[in-house]
Amino acid sequence: MDDRQYFQSIFEIVRAIPPGRVMSYGQVGAEAGASARVVGWAMANALEGEVPWQRVVGADGYLRIGRRSVALMDVQRQLLEREGVKFRENGCVDMACHQVGAGQNAELPGMTFE
Repeated sequence: MDDRQYFQSIFEIVRAIPPGRVMSYGQVGAEAGASARVVGWAMANALEGEVPWQRVVGADGYLRIGRRSVALMDVQRQLLEREGVKFRENGCVDMACHQVGAGQNAELPGMTFE
């Protein structure tokens, strides 16, 4: 599978993440059969408005895009906060509350997380 095919698979998975919920790069990659790094590349190439890229975060809830741009990290945080996502004091998403497949959160249709 080439990157474009991975990207399309990744985009479909990310589009299925409900507002107010997040998945880690690794989770998305596991579902798509790609590495977390490929998921990062896909999110960097996602077209604004077509893919809710803000819903993909580091496994620890850290907004990894901050390594590339503090301004983009602020945008991601604002988008997530508008969806009701809560952040811990350290600036990371509260994964126990918002991660797909964590705690009481239901899984996405057709996807399982272990």
